[in-house]
Amino acid sequence: MNELHIEQYGTVIICPYNKAHVIPAARIQRHLFKCRRQYPKANIDICCFNRAHHVPKEDLLEHQKNCPDRALIEVYQYTMDDGTSNLELPEEPNPQHEFAVQKYKEQEENWDDMDAPRYDPEEYCRNNPVVRKTMHMTKSEKRKFREEERIRIAALNKALETYGSTSQGSYN
Repeated sequence: MNELHIEQYGTVIICPYNKAHVIPAARIQRHLFKCRRQYPKANIDICCFNRAHHVPKEDLLEHQKNCPDRALIEVYQYTMDDGTSNLELPEEPNPQHEFAVQKYKEQEENWDDMDAPRYDPEEYCRNNPVVRKTMHMTKSEKRKFREEERIRIAALNKALETYGSTSQGSYN
């Protein structure tokens, strides 16, 4: 695929399916996926090292020999001469690392072990002057509920006024 750098636009790639398509490098994979469906009979194959490399079938073997992403795959695919895998990490104990891990575990938040009481929104609404909705009730139930709410809110407001007047004196 041809890669170009356009001033004030960035890196763009010319689509192998249609040379009129000039796509920003960040969106090339999405474009190639869509364009491949539009051109099912195109003589283009996909590189096994990078799915964003769509190459004409006759050039595929040459591309796979020289693909820049080939090294990334082969590092993980093969083992070293002494029989150990490239993926195995050396198992030397690092006391600083172990100390940091232990310190992190001690400081880690665990929201399941909180000592705070659970929040009950229904209880909060009952104990504070919050207007509640009447849902799934008959007309008579709604009327009774609204009357009880008026009484409840009036009592809460009266309690707040008496509490507020005593607390205001202590702040002044």
